[in-house]
Amino acid sequence: MCHSIEEKDIQHICSKTHNSTKCLNQFKSDPRSLNTDIKGLTGVAIDLAMNKSNAVHTQYNRLYTETKDSKLQEKYIACCKSYNDAIRDLQLVRKYLDINHYRFILVELNDALQEVMSCRKAFKKEPIDPSNMDYHNEEFKLLWEIVKNTFHYLI
Repeated sequence: MCHSIEEKDIQHICSKTHNSTKCLNQFKSDPRSLNTDIKGLTGVAIDLAMNKSNAVHTQYNRLYTETKDSKLQEKYIACCKSYNDAIRDLQLVRKYLDINHYRFILVELNDALQEVMSCRKAFKKEPIDPSNMDYHNEEFKLLWEIVKNTFHYLI
C-alpha cells in the first residue's frame, strides 16, 4: 500500500468536482475511505457510483412497470437500458483497477457517463417526468466526477 489517504487528500479530490460538499459526504458515507491508499479510494469511488447506478436502474425498472403512460414507459425503459450499460461499464472500470490495467479505465468511465447522459436527453425532448428522476442523473454525474478525479490522483 502506498501512503494512507488523509482527509486533506479527499478534500483535494472533491475540490475538483462541481459540488465538493456532496463529494465529501459521499466519501464519508463509506468507512473504507480513510483506511486505504489512493487505489483503494478509487475502488470506493467506483463502488459508490455502482451502488447509485444499481439503485437508479431498479427505480427506472419499477417506474416502467408501474406507469400506464406509453410515452413514459418508452423513456423509462430507455433509461433502464442506459443504466444497465453504465453498470456494465463501471464493472469493467473496477476490473481494470483491480488488475492494474489503467489504460482503459477512462474509456469505460466516459462510456458510463455517455449512457447516463443519453437517459437525460430522453427527458429533455419532452420534459414530462412525474418522478423527477433527473436528480439521480445529476447525482450520477457527480459520482462520475469523483471516480474520474480519484483515478487522476492515482495515475
